[in-house]
Amino acid sequence: MANKSNLFFNMDNEELEKFLKDSGAFIKTFKAGEYIFNQGDKPKYTFIIERGSVVVENVDSNGKKSIVNVFNTIGTVFGEVYMYLDTDEYDYSSYANEASEILFLPKESLVIDDNLSPSRLKIVNNMLNILANKSFFLNQKLLMMSAVTLREKLIKYILNHSEGNELILSLTREEMGNYLGVPRPSISRELMNMKKEELIEITKTKIIFDRENLKNLI
Repeated sequence: MANKSNLFFNMDNEELEKFLKDSGAFIKTFKAGEYIFNQGDKPKYTFIIERGSVVVENVDSNGKKSIVNVFNTIGTVFGEVYMYLDTDEYDYSSYANEASEILFLPKESLVIDDNLSPSRLKIVNNMLNILANKSFFLNQKLLMMSAVTLREKLIKYILNHSEGNELILSLTREEMGNYLGVPRPSISRELMNMKKEELIEITKTKIIFDRENLKNLI
């Protein structure tokens, strides 16, 4: 599954297998709700989803949880920014949102030095692209959080986290509220209002909508 990650773009299977073996990479299995790393842990690895999905969250000094991101695509890289920061601990925690398999890639294998092999050079270039895309995503989230009304926040969330005209519901209402910084009852109430106004349809697993119609509302 690792070859589905953008981190290994432009690498053939033989080259990738050699890199993973030489780097000491390994795969761990996690149950739903089990933590991959905790806030305050020392960063040692970059992580890649082989199967399942993960949630990244922050807990403030008062114990309030805020969901920073949810990753549910095979090959997604996370925790990578800490490989290049001068920090001794994670600011966030990450846990499996369902039964998941995660590839652990040791920090040392991503070090940039004067002796980069052709394989590592490819990975470093791919990492720059990943970091640029993450930066763009965070900018989009900032725009979403700056929305004045809850409806505008929800519409931007739906549009930014979906493909086509469907949003797969990977978060509970409470988790969605944590992500948007809004109480769960308010999320549920506004979604039902949007359904009554025929702006969206809601099933157990997804929200169905007309993308152009929602775009015109913000």
